[in-house]
Amino acid sequence: MSGVWAVLPVLAAAPSPSPSPTQGPTELEVTPGLAGFVATFAVALACVLLFLSLTRHLRRARHNAEEQGLPIEEPKRVGPRHPGEDVPDAPGREPGTPAGDEGVDGAPGDETDGQGRR
Repeated sequence: MSGVWAVLPVLAAAPSPSPSPTQGPTELEVTPGLAGFVATFAVALACVLLFLSLTRHLRRARHNAEEQGLPIEEPKRVGPRHPGEDVPDAPGREPGTPAGDEGVDGAPGDETDGQGRR
């Protein structure tokens, strides 16, 4: 048993590993570096090139359709509506009826009890 007592002080004096596993680099020390920048730049460049290619192909398709005499619909424009601007007729609404009159008493197709309930 005296051999165990002789080894115990040696085991207790063993140094801990340096650096300890709980310590790591701080958030400021962790960066993507050059490889991360190059990868991000490559993805951004690929997106720009794909966008330019798509635009070119769409223009070419439109031009070819015009040459062949195919009907081409004008693209729908999305944006803010201004007062007095023409509003396309919605399904189920009489032509020329302004938008937003569905809940008003007496509007065409409105069957409420006078308090807004149907």
